[in-house]
Amino acid sequence: MGNYILKRLLSMVPTIVLVSMIVFFLVRLTPGDPAIAMLGEEATPAAVAALRAEYGWDQPIPVQYAIWLSKVVQGDLGRRVRTNQPVSQAIIERLPTTIELTLFALVISLSIAIPTGIISATRRNSASDLITTTLALIGVSMPSFFLAMLMIFVLSLNLRWLPPMGFTPLAESVTDNLKGMIMPAIALGAGAAAVVARLTRSSLLEVLTQEYIRTARAKGLAERVVITAHALKNAMIPVVTIVGLQVGALLSGAVITETIFVLPGVGKLAVDAIFARDFPMIQGVVLFLSLIFLFSNLLVDVLYAFLDPRIHYA
Repeated sequence: MGNYILKRLLSMVPTIVLVSMIVFFLVRLTPGDPAIAMLGEEATPAAVAALRAEYGWDQPIPVQYAIWLSKVVQGDLGRRVRTNQPVSQAIIERLPTTIELTLFALVISLSIAIPTGIISATRRNSASDLITTTLALIGVSMPSFFLAMLMIFVLSLNLRWLPPMGFTPLAESVTDNLKGMIMPAIALGAGAAAVVARLTRSSLLEVLTQEYIRTARAKGLAERVVITAHALKNAMIPVVTIVGLQVGALLSGAVITETIFVLPGVGKLAVDAIFARDFPMIQGVVLFLSLIFLFSNLLVDVLYAFLDPRIHYA
């Protein structure tokens, strides 16, 4: 297992380099001049040229990338254009909000999806199965931003149960923090819940047709024992794969959700950086999210070995 993890970590290097290269070049193809965005339209050509030279933006793009990558290898993601704050420091400051939102959304989605998926599979073709599959289909089809705006309109503007936007740190007030995070977490996790519920249902239905399940039932075991002790563990293997991928999807979706609800997370930081033409910040956020996505997939593969003893990694 140790050798496998080491090989996977080494295989991440070319992937990260390729992602960083694509993002670096695409960012520089976007319209707008970061020097003018930083100094304003009234800046003199000399001041703009001096700023470009200071940040290396007057160099050819491959040279800019080589300089940036050499600094990244040393742990330096650069500095923000407007505030001169280190990019890594800005990400670390915003990270707790994004992690809280992602975990909250993941907990909500799994606590809804897995029980409903099990109920739907064990009561196939019943009314509860029909309701679950219909809601899952709606959840898959509905974009998170539309659900977010719908909840703001109903729960905030009409019923006035929850604040429409804003964020209170958990350390200041647990109650206010939850009030501000519940709608973003539901909006972010609804799609994931629908996907996991559908997969849990189909995976469990497939496992329930296996020979060893029929043998367990023939031995007179209670249906609850058959489901929990024999079927559920094997049915969860493909679900774990999707959950691992959903972590990356939730982090990506946080960009939109944090912007709608004005949450000070990494996603909102990325959107602000795009509007400000803050190249170092955009590159740093994308690189950071890519690393999290790759590590979450590695974690999923490692969990396979614990869920299915037949899987061995060389």
